[in-house]
Amino acid sequence: MIDRWSAALNTSFAAALAKVELRRPAGLPQHERKRWAELAARATPGNIFAQDWFMEPALRHCGREWSLRLAVVRQASGEWLGALPLVMRPAIGRVPVPALHGWHAADQFLGTPLVLPGAEKAFWQALLARLDRKPGVALGLCCGPMPVNDPVTLALASLCAEQGRIMHVSDSFTRPARLASSQPDPLAMGKLDTRLDALEARLASDLGPVRLVLHDSGESCDPWVAAFLALERAGWKDQAGSALAWDSANSALFREVIRHGHSSGTVRLASLTAGETIVAMTSWFVTGGHAYGYKLAFDEAYRSAAPGQLLMRHVARTLDGEPPVLFDTCTARDAPADPLWPDRRAFGTFAVAIGSPARRRLFDGLMRAKIGATGKPEQMA
Repeated sequence: MIDRWSAALNTSFAAALAKVELRRPAGLPQHERKRWAELAARATPGNIFAQDWFMEPALRHCGREWSLRLAVVRQASGEWLGALPLVMRPAIGRVPVPALHGWHAADQFLGTPLVLPGAEKAFWQALLARLDRKPGVALGLCCGPMPVNDPVTLALASLCAEQGRIMHVSDSFTRPARLASSQPDPLAMGKLDTRLDALEARLASDLGPVRLVLHDSGESCDPWVAAFLALERAGWKDQAGSALAWDSANSALFREVIRHGHSSGTVRLASLTAGETIVAMTSWFVTGGHAYGYKLAFDEAYRSAAPGQLLMRHVARTLDGEPPVLFDTCTARDAPADPLWPDRRAFGTFAVAIGSPARRRLFDGLMRAKIGATGKPEQMA
């Protein structure tokens, strides 16, 4: 009990000393960029997409909204405790309620704030206190998607319970993953291997030996990037207008984060070749015991040989030979089960009321109206 009381006092004390600023992301002074980088180097490893080297170019290339601000929670010394981009939007899902939303680009597959380990509750306490005092026209704060068991998410749930705030779940989903301690189902893997072995043999017969190529961080990644963009644009994404090359902002972000991640050893780049032909390419990030799938493209001329799945089997086998990590595939929401990634990772987007008691009651009433209309559970705390 004493330890819990001391921890609560320390959290409240840290939050009381913390200062919250809502800054325009563009033009951060160099000393603030340095503090952002220092925070990223020490932060909880739950969201690589929130790291400064990923988020700063995402904001620069893709952050077009006029209301976009970077919420910075800092200690009295100036050190950053946490950071979260925020943008004003007129609704939460189908609920017409103005709210501040955590911002992330389309190719950032998590929305968890960047926070120092141990400062998760102090971060939320300071941010919510600031938004309670100056909510503007916003009635709520909406953040996500965040892993439901992440320390940052759990800290928000704990704080909401302490403060009597309702933590509404405005959206939830799962996607395939592989936990660090996980073992694949032998029967399911046996069936998959039999199928993929036959497909790989057919591909080798048609084009030549099938080989996984891992691109070393000591070599330039520019040829890989150019080949990937060309391969992606040659497929269905080009017809759908969703290929990276169709959007200059997204392609610029892709190039920048791949270059940085490659030089720092954070990103892995892989190609699957059959003879002299590249049939599939992918990338993933690895840091702090976590790995995140990023981009995959394959040659649709060989779709019947499932080159993308063949490549990901090689990736899974590569991971088997490395220190265990939690691998989040970052695939589409509620993607079907895959024997290569036998677990499911659960995510939620969470909304809490901000402002005066009257504003909070209004917000909660509007969110409850949605619950009544859908019949879905929408409350976590």
